[in-house]
Amino acid sequence: MQKKTFAALFFTLLLIISCNKPHQTTGIVTQQAEIPDGQKIEQLKQMAQTNPAAAYDMGLRYLRGDGVAQSSYQAIEAFRVAAEKGDLTAQVTLGKLYLSGIEEMGTDLQEAEKWLTITAARGNKEGSRLLKQVQKSRKNKGETKIDYGYPYDWYYYTPYRLYWHHSLWRYW
Repeated sequence: MQKKTFAALFFTLLLIISCNKPHQTTGIVTQQAEIPDGQKIEQLKQMAQTNPAAAYDMGLRYLRGDGVAQSSYQAIEAFRVAAEKGDLTAQVTLGKLYLSGIEEMGTDLQEAEKWLTITAARGNKEGSRLLKQVQKSRKNKGETKIDYGYPYDWYYYTPYRLYWHHSLWRYW
């Protein structure tokens, strides 16, 4: 009886140790291979079509060049998807981007005012403060210096809303 128990234990351990290949299931232990970063980003892009948090994160990734080619145009498009779905942070972000005129994009005070008006109406203090400055600058035909109240590269310090864990994007 003890010989059978010892033999069963020995072969079970041998089976567990030898099964270190990705996605191989022994009935006892299941292991998964790590998904490549490109597939993670593709999954996030697909989520961004319907999920405002994923769209916002894609916008940050495009601004930073994190996992994708840096592109202010694609960043604005991603932020716009999130903002049009009612994401307040994305709306403030669009106001900031149109106000600061990053990279090849010049300032667009009319678009900045549009998005900051929405955020101010929703009670956002930063949006209200920036909106007052935009309106003052438009009255003076762009001659008023605008105090953005944040460094130019604010988006480098802005955290993502989703993180990768066990083959899925999850909320913080």
